[in-house]
Amino acid sequence: MSKTERPLKLLLRIVGIVSLPAIIAVFMPYSWLVRGVELAEPGTPVRVLVSYLARLLSAFYVLLGLMFLVFAGDVRRYAVPIRLVALWSLMAVVGFLIYGVPALVKGGFGWFIWFAAGDVAFGFTLAVTILLLQRRMAGYDSRQVLDER
Repeated sequence: MSKTERPLKLLLRIVGIVSLPAIIAVFMPYSWLVRGVELAEPGTPVRVLVSYLARLLSAFYVLLGLMFLVFAGDVRRYAVPIRLVALWSLMAVVGFLIYGVPALVKGGFGWFIWFAAGDVAFGFTLAVTILLLQRRMAGYDSRQVLDER
């Protein structure tokens, strides 16, 4: 493992491990979900759609965490999927800019919109960091090839 791989592997492992507790929300009792929704957005009815989306998003975070743990095992072999996840995260930022920023400007959604904004900011930072670390690895590899000649 080269010194350029270590930071990316560490980052993927940390984010992967931190994402795993979302499994609790996938299987949490309905009463917990109702309470969480009431805290986030009072008066919102918790029917099939809200329950489905909350559990699906939590399952997505668990899946992403597991993928990051697998990817951390060999960041060169999984370079393309790692890059795709980073680029997809940047697309989520675009979606937030289109739909979330107007809510921030209007002052809508209370405190929860700030939670969502923080999540998007983290996703943006993670994506950019991954892409920069991959670029650094590619530059290191290019220099190694040139040095061997």
